Amino acid sequence: ENDEEKSMTSLRRFTCNDLFDFNSINLDKLTETYNLSFYLQYLTRWPDLLVTAEAPNGTLSGYIIGKAEGVGENWHGHVTAVTVASDYRRIHLAQILMNILENVSEKMQA
Repeated sequence: ENDEEKSMTSLRRFTCNDLFDFNSINLDKLTETYNLSFYLQYLTRWPDLLVTAEAPNGTLSGYIIGKAEGVGENWHGHVTAVTVASDYRRIHLAQILMNILENVSEKMQA
């Protein structure tokens, strides 16, 4: 894919089916991986804080997993994992995913 196609990556809510499709991202040496029950726990508890980036060809190009915790002034979003496939780095995808997590976690507090 060229840079223009990479920039057409779409963002959507992470689903259970993504657990079967993100191995190419998780096999990257820079990515922390977890067991299946860990991902499912986050998916059921904080579904709005799991976002998938999907390339135009349908392959996953990245994701972010987070949670929201705390009370009052201590309320905050927590990034558990953010990763982008090597072919999709340097197009600010991780920054976009981080911005989404920040915005959603702030809205959850309101």
